[in-house]
Amino acid sequence: MKIQTFIFNWKGQYDKTKEKIKQLKKIKVAPVVINSDDNYTKEKDWHHIGEESYFTAQFLKALELFDGDVLFHIQADASYDNWKQLYTDAENNFKEFNWGVYAPNVDYTWYDSNRTDLAAFEIPNSSLKMVANTDCTCWFIHKDIINAAKEKGVDFSPYKMGWSFDIVYPALSFLMKRPVLRDYSHTIQHPAGTNYNKEQAEREMQSLYMSLPSDIQEAFGYIKTDKTKLYKYYM
Repeated sequence: MKIQTFIFNWKGQYDKTKEKIKQLKKIKVAPVVINSDDNYTKEKDWHHIGEESYFTAQFLKALELFDGDVLFHIQADASYDNWKQLYTDAENNFKEFNWGVYAPNVDYTWYDSNRTDLAAFEIPNSSLKMVANTDCTCWFIHKDIINAAKEKGVDFSPYKMGWSFDIVYPALSFLMKRPVLRDYSHTIQHPAGTNYNKEQAEREMQSLYMSLPSDIQEAFGYIKTDKTKLYKYYM
């Protein structure tokens, strides 16, 4: 399995990005950095897309560059100290469960365990949980899910803030009967708060929802409002 790793850097995150690069290189992983901080455009091998770019532009650039089996996306402000085991567990759990989306736990996310764990899919003697949404702070997405979005004509490009990827990809995974897994044996540190316009992000998400095919809309709606209805895709 080829896992291709992308780090999204933006203003104020340079030191954390450099630290992650250092950590990952120690385990022989060479991450691709998508940079939207104009103070560091001289960094070699980084992909500089301009400071006006937010999550959507960064993710679209990652999709443009992606040529692996799994896209592993890490936000610059995510911190961890056991990346090697996370990669190992991602691969091992794929072999066992054929997941579509897989992610570690995140210590600060709106999609906490109460909002997203699907209790009916208990995995015995495991730290793994089926979830409605993994969060998009640090997550692995299989190419089959990415390709399905393209085939169905999902167009993220008009929506700057990116409140959509972490719902659309899990929705497609459910439609394909591919598990969406969170691994609670790993917890990423992630600061609270945000520096972008949440009202704009919400409006954009609603517009994207209206543009989606009806089957994705249905699963998208379950993720947002009634996660228990996701069970229907496995019946």
